[in-house]
Amino acid sequence: MNNIVINIETKSNIRASETMADLRNVVENMYFPLRVAGFWDSQANVHLCPQEERRQECPHKSEDGEVSKPAYVETLQKERKVSTEVYFPHADLTFYLS
Repeated sequence: MNNIVINIETKSNIRASETMADLRNVVENMYFPLRVAGFWDSQANVHLCPQEERRQECPHKSEDGEVSKPAYVETLQKERKVSTEVYFPHADLTFYLS
């Protein structure tokens, strides 16, 4: 898988957007024709689960409620042909593109 880190640094009190929709637009515009097929929001501990979209139980969650990121990435690679991971450290947000 291709791994990309987009680190946005400023030398002022202005901070880059952490809004998922804004960052998704950035990713899809920068890496067109690739499209977002999933995301992992580490701050909110949320991911876009293909199984939950089909109204099935999420297989990435353990009994204690923790979610396994490696298992999620493996699912995206198999089901959605994801080839690229783009991480924004300032937002602790990862997008997966296919």
